[in-house]
Amino acid sequence: MKNVVKVLKYLGFIILASLAFIFIWVFIQTKIRPNEIPSVFGYKPFIVLSGSMETEIYEGDLALVKVIDANKLKVNDIIAFRDDEKYVVTHRIVEIIKDNDGEVAFVTKGDNNNAKDEGTVKLKDVEGIYVKKISGFGNVILVMQKPVTLAITLVIIVLIGLLWISSSNNKLTKEEKLELERLRKEKEKAK
Repeated sequence: MKNVVKVLKYLGFIILASLAFIFIWVFIQTKIRPNEIPSVFGYKPFIVLSGSMETEIYEGDLALVKVIDANKLKVNDIIAFRDDEKYVVTHRIVEIIKDNDGEVAFVTKGDNNNAKDEGTVKLKDVEGIYVKKISGFGNVILVMQKPVTLAITLVIIVLIGLLWISSSNNKLTKEEKLELERLRKEKEKAK
């Protein structure tokens, strides 16, 4: 049982450390390249700020988008793309057309919207294809984007990790306790 607890402690610490690394990586990338969305292992996280895609994706969710070749997209795919104002929008492709220049473009619509989006989405504006959401986690990231909150969270994660490691290293097994007791008795007899 103690070994299971020890393994769970280390796994928990590894997961927390990994999450901290990803948060730091995304945070640094957004500061270095403010006009680009950071990618972690080919995936980009997007915080959903509206209910336009409900019942598929809700406001406050974290949408994970996979970077892909935009030429492979098809009708009904949900994509993240830059709109004319350079905001990232996550909507469904409802039609594929050729625009005035003869280039492929996508007509999109939010599932919860009554009308199609104005304009079309060019291939160069596609950030990726939606693959998964983490419910409510976008709200957590909004809070974590503040440097003070991030720093406090990292300090807490490090302290918890150190406490786990020190608590597991300071505990003696039954065999070690018995051995210490035996050595103490031998030392007393030797006096």
